[in-house]
Amino acid sequence: MAKNIILFGAGASYGSDNIGTPPLVNNLFNELTKFNPQGWGRLSNNYSFDFQNDFEQGMIKIANERPHDISILQRVMAAYFFNFQPRNTNLYYRLATRIKNSTWNGALATLNYERLLEISLRAAKLQPNIDIPSNTQIELKLPHGCCHLFCENVRGDANAVSFAGMNVHINGEIKVISSLNEFQHRIIQDACPPVMSYFEPQKRSTSGQAFLEGQRNRLKSLIETALKVIVIGIKIRSHDTHIWGPISNSNASFIYCSGSNEQANFKQWVNQYRNNKNNIFINGFWNEKFDEILNIAGL
Repeated sequence: MAKNIILFGAGASYGSDNIGTPPLVNNLFNELTKFNPQGWGRLSNNYSFDFQNDFEQGMIKIANERPHDISILQRVMAAYFFNFQPRNTNLYYRLATRIKNSTWNGALATLNYERLLEISLRAAKLQPNIDIPSNTQIELKLPHGCCHLFCENVRGDANAVSFAGMNVHINGEIKVISSLNEFQHRIIQDACPPVMSYFEPQKRSTSGQAFLEGQRNRLKSLIETALKVIVIGIKIRSHDTHIWGPISNSNASFIYCSGSNEQANFKQWVNQYRNNKNNIFINGFWNEKFDEILNIAGL
């Protein structure tokens, strides 16, 4: 079992380089409307307010009022995130090279929909394994899925099939699609979105819910048996029980890296859920604390 686990959120990807990274959630809606003016961009001002105020609640409102649109918007969101590519200056790539040149006993997990971490690992000649770990691979958990994972068992013609996304669930073989042409064909032609949780409080998915549950169960096991759990750039949302429940139950040292705005939330949460355990707040962003964090992780 991995001694240490590092878990990444949107803040980690946003701060992983000075250009070419996905936005934080408070600017995600605006970026999606620019990327897709005919879909996301046509949501009324009523929806715009909800998304900008709380993106998760905006998704709930769409699911309740325009349920047949949510899977379409999800496919567009996947296409948006697919486009991000890390440079060799990216912190994920620097992390990957440190892992490659070490005998690190650890695992990685990301809540993010883009592929920056996975691509960086492969660029460093590491083979990320999202299923069963081996001695030659780095274990990578995707508890919210990713933009390039697809469920192979059910497909539907996007021009002919319509459904209420939150009420349809398909499972089966999971395929990783890294080719841009193949990805675009699948996004445009297949009505079923990728294996990627909707950005809403319950983190439901149309495709591959069983796969996601397996990822979350494995992450839970890793967290609860680790010596150190390092969380970078993730807002503490107690309703995300698949993340914060295992951390609260774990006896591992909990190291949390975020900006000073999250320090009060961190203190409140650990006082309520991890009192009398080892909790460390690193006051700074990942690009500022990179070496400190990796030293703590044993890299």
